[in-house]
Amino acid sequence: MQIVQITQESSRAVADLYAALADHDRLGSVLGVPVKRIQDGKSAPNGIGSVRRIGMGPLAIEETVVGAVVDKSIDYKITRGGWPLKNHHGRLVFKALPGGGSQVHWRIEFTAAVPGAAALVKQLLQLAIGRGLRKLA
Repeated sequence: MQIVQITQESSRAVADLYAALADHDRLGSVLGVPVKRIQDGKSAPNGIGSVRRIGMGPLAIEETVVGAVVDKSIDYKITRGGWPLKNHHGRLVFKALPGGGSQVHWRIEFTAAVPGAAALVKQLLQLAIGRGLRKLA
């Protein structure tokens, strides 16, 4: 099991930070890769049941939001593509900080079907997500 954990503080209000990371169509500018909502959620476009495609062509993956509490948390999992990753679960937790800022803690757990692949993917995720979250600080 590999675990990626990144915590980033921001001067933005928690509602602004949540909005930037919950909106599938805006997430691409944060992560630096194409991201597009391909299915609306049950009660909100980016809410539970919504699906986003990340990447392009045959390397694209699809992630489905499986839990969301506005301004508090987002849970998602890979539901299509992503080989060699298995057992993938991502969770973002948001909290307000004294003085009006906010913090997000992003945690991803996964295993890989190919030895050594999990450690490489972990490093790539830490770099990409860390860089993206610093943009929102």
